[in-house]
Amino acid sequence: MKWRLIEQNEYSAAMNMAIDHAVYESVANERELPTIRFYKWMPSSISLGAYQNPKEINLDACKKHNIGIVRRMTGGRAVFHDKVDFTYSVIAPIRVFNYNIENAYKEICTCIINALNELGIKAAIENKNDIVVNGKKISGNAAKLMNKGIYLQHGTLIYGIDLDVMPEVLNISKEIVKERVASILQHKKLSQNDVYDALKKNFTKSKDFKTEQLSKFELMRVNDLAKTKYSTIMLPTGTLVKNKGACYVERGS
Repeated sequence: MKWRLIEQNEYSAAMNMAIDHAVYESVANERELPTIRFYKWMPSSISLGAYQNPKEINLDACKKHNIGIVRRMTGGRAVFHDKVDFTYSVIAPIRVFNYNIENAYKEICTCIINALNELGIKAAIENKNDIVVNGKKISGNAAKLMNKGIYLQHGTLIYGIDLDVMPEVLNISKEIVKERVASILQHKKLSQNDVYDALKKNFTKSKDFKTEQLSKFELMRVNDLAKTKYSTIMLPTGTLVKNKGACYVERGS
């Protein structure tokens, strides 16, 4: 099967989730090939799980630190995406993975593990979708089987930990972060380029792929989705939380 690779670029929280959504639509309608995309977050952001209560994070701290917030299509809990971290998405028909979600998780997460091993960091899969180093999470992954049998998996690889910001915006203690979270820089002083090259190499190994940009159709859909779907979050109280610049504040503030 042929694949499309979209090289790493940085976007706002709303734009990143809008791009994944637009790519999903293109793959589902067979306008584009199954796609591997790498991206970064600018500014640093939080992605909430599809059904997560936004009040579980510290909205005031997000505003103070200029942290973007977006709700992703996949489930799970809030993830802090530092602007130095790496993120990927894989969007393809589930038949590529023998119609099995566990196979898909394993195959894609193995790409990250192999990249880390090549960089001299020994990692393993834990709880199906977490990648750990010495028992600490260095990569979290989430997935969803979308309409028309399209599988979407995205995840992050932690490059460095901001102990002044991550715990505060996620409403957890620094001690918990130190105890449970790992980063590349804690184990190896590797450049951003070295890590990205290893990831790209292992995600595309044994694949027939071509490097492309988003299509004109996708770009139009991205702009629409970013404004209409991914730039606001509704709180359980009915309060609309609207993107104002990079962070989210209550409408009228």
